Amino acid sequence: MVLILSRSEVQRILTINEAIEAVEQGFKELAAGHAQSPLRSSLKVPEYDGVVYIMPAFIGGLNALATKIVSVFMRNPRDYGLPTIIGTVQLNDYRTGAPLALMDGSWLTAARTGASSGVAAKYLARPDSSAAGVLGCGVQGRTQLMAACAVLPIRRALACDVVLGAAERFAREMSEVLSIPVEPAASAREVVESSDVILCATTSENPVVHGEWLKPGTFISSVGSHLPTVRELDGAAVKMSKLVVDSRESALAEAGDVILAIKEGAITADHISATIGEVALGILPGRTSREEITFFKSVGMAVQDASAALRVYNLAKERGVGVEVEI
Repeated sequence: MVLILSRSEVQRILTINEAIEAVEQGFKELAAGHAQSPLRSSLKVPEYDGVVYIMPAFIGGLNALATKIVSVFMRNPRDYGLPTIIGTVQLNDYRTGAPLALMDGSWLTAARTGASSGVAAKYLARPDSSAAGVLGCGVQGRTQLMAACAVLPIRRALACDVVLGAAERFAREMSEVLSIPVEPAASAREVVESSDVILCATTSENPVVHGEWLKPGTFISSVGSHLPTVRELDGAAVKMSKLVVDSRESALAEAGDVILAIKEGAITADHISATIGEVALGILPGRTSREEITFFKSVGMAVQDASAALRVYNLAKERGVGVEVEI
């Protein structure tokens, strides 16, 4: 029997706190050498400005075996009223490979991506960070801010988006959801200069964060760019920051923020100081001073999906959520 879980069911089960706990476990298992999370395979659909990714992972320490198939179609919101990111996750029995569950991956992806920044903020942001700034006011921006508020004493937030009205809608919604004042900002620069924590979840091909805008002690998370040709931070911002990534291999193959900074000569590959799993395990240090600028770059990994999917499956079985079908 295979358990089928809809988007609403996954969203009901996978709270941002559950996602943060699951993703941190996954990162730790990866850093400890107990997980396999190969680089994603991709298939481009240029006629519709889309790409499909296949992302398998096995986490031995958690007995989690899962594969996500996720599509990123940039025209969806404008042309079809659909999310940019749509996906499904299949969880398999780690002993036999038999399918255990098939679940919607759209919320799972948004939640685990936000959770990755939450984990990073826990170890890399100043513990007293109270002002957050969001660049990119889509679904990812929402979970980014939710996760930051879950691990830090955030008391106010600014938001900016290039889409007319998006920041205003985001501010209204998230003020109610989080019970803190969230206000639209006039520019990315205003967000960066006013924030202790900067959360980038844009589709911009060019930098939205510049080094000259950054103040000492800032924490930056960038999850929006996941191609080697696009970036959210300029080379100066990367150079002046302690750089922590989800995976060295993925960062050097897919993260334009890192790759382009290297090509420009701003940094070398050695500028990557640690993975977030290494920091969480205490193998390598995270933030070392109040003045240090820290930067977490994530392109997204299947180990995050596998750990989150297992958490969803276990909670669904425990609560009797979902429909079991025979295949």
